[in-house]
Amino acid sequence: MYIKLVKRLFIPTIFVLASMPSFGQLFVGKVDINGSDSIKVIEVLIAERMSNKYIDVYVDFGQKSSFWVGSIGNDSGDQRIIDNTSGKPVRFKSTSAVLNLLEANNWDHYNSVIIADRGERLFYYYFRKK
Repeated sequence: MYIKLVKRLFIPTIFVLASMPSFGQLFVGKVDINGSDSIKVIEVLIAERMSNKYIDVYVDFGQKSSFWVGSIGNDSGDQRIIDNTSGKPVRFKSTSAVLNLLEANNWDHYNSVIIADRGERLFYYYFRKK
């Protein structure tokens, strides 16, 4: 009985741990923002739309002049947090998930701006490396 209980808890725990991103490297596009000594401050735009179950997250560490993909030279993939294992953008279900990821990767939140407009809320979060 005890062995069955351990198996029931052990296997899901392994899957959860394996699916978590590895901390130490945090990629935005193709750039490891944790490993770059020149990146000290980042601006994170989180767009919550009432109709989506996921939020849109864009990170600016100085690589772009505008968050808006329609701007000349912008590619949204260059501003997305990328999963280390799959190479695909990470999909976040909540703002807290983004904030927890950044805090766990030694980024310290120091300021915020919130803008609400027509069923969409935009959150600008500012972080410094710890």
